[in-house]
Amino acid sequence: MLYVADRLPWINRFTAKIKSPQIQVLLVLTASIGLVSTPVGQLINQATTAVDGFVDGLAGEWTGFGITFALALAALIWLISDFVNGVKARTLLLAAFTPTLTVMIPGVLGEGASKALGFIATQVGSLVMWLMGG
Repeated sequence: MLYVADRLPWINRFTAKIKSPQIQVLLVLTASIGLVSTPVGQLINQATTAVDGFVDGLAGEWTGFGITFALALAALIWLISDFVNGVKARTLLLAAFTPTLTVMIPGVLGEGASKALGFIATQVGSLVMWLMGG
């Protein structure tokens, strides 16, 4: 797919502005978003919320939320920074794990993130289908 994405005649104008490694990051990010927008993402959020509820008495009510939110936000900022300043090997890892970290935020915020990521995956899929004439 990466090979084809760089060589499609109607996408040349788009790919001329975005380098191939950046396309790879976008494809990995889209795949990861697609995965966490399935029931797997909801299961991850429910499990994280359950663990957070268990440790609330030990570590404080907002500790799990704060730690997970900070990790997800840091990963997102780092991903954007790498994407803009030059793709590295860690950028692909960040693209793969940032959506998962986002869904791991306990409670309603993580559940909302899962639904929002599902909406993004649906829109990207629709765009790809439209570009391919489907």
